[in-house]
Amino acid sequence: MEKQIIKVITHAGANKEYIRNAMHYIDNEDSVGVRGYGVVERDPDTAAMQMSSTAKYYGNEGKNQMIHYMISLTRDTAPNAETAMEITDRALEPFKGKNQFLTGGHRKKTKQSDYHTHTCICTTNFETGKMLHSTNKINYQIAQRVADITQKTTELIIETQKDIEEEKYSQSDNADSEYYNVKKKVFKRYFYPRNEDQ
Repeated sequence: MEKQIIKVITHAGANKEYIRNAMHYIDNEDSVGVRGYGVVERDPDTAAMQMSSTAKYYGNEGKNQMIHYMISLTRDTAPNAETAMEITDRALEPFKGKNQFLTGGHRKKTKQSDYHTHTCICTTNFETGKMLHSTNKINYQIAQRVADITQKTTELIIETQKDIEEEKYSQSDNADSEYYNVKKKVFKRYFYPRNEDQ
C-alpha cells in the first residue's frame, strides 16, 4: 500500500548545538528548496540563533525547544519539489503566525518517494511565550491534514528521544538523522483521508 509518511521527532533537552545541526540538516546537499517562517532562509546558523533567542527571551531554554516533522510523499502525490513544499506548507498552516519554523525540501529516491520535507518548529510562541508541546492532539491534526490534502492514507510515526548520556548528533546520507547514545520510543498510527468537502 502506497502511503504518505509523517514522522514527528522530539528531543528532550535539545541544546543550541543540536538546534544548529538540525537547521544545517534542513539546508544540506539534498535540499531543493528552503522556506523560513519568522527565521531567515538559507542561513542555518542565523535561523538557529533566532529560534534559540526566542526560547531564551521567554525563559524556555533547556526545555524541549524544537519539534521536527519529516513528511515523505509518494511519487504521484509529489512529482516535484514545488509540490512537496506546497503540501508541507498547507499541512503546517496551524503553526503560522505563532511559531518560527524552517522547512527544507529534499530530493532522495526511495521505494515509493522522490521528495520529502523536514521542518523544525520552535516550540516557543513568539508573541506569548507559551510552549507548544508535541501532543497527540497536535500531531493527529497534522497527520489528518496531510491525509486530507493528499487524499491518501498517511502513517504517523512519533519518535520521542531521550538522552542516555551525552547527546551526539550526526548528519548522514539517510533521510533521517542518526543519533547516538539516545533512547527512542516509537508510536505509529494510520490516518485516512476524509472527503474533500469536509
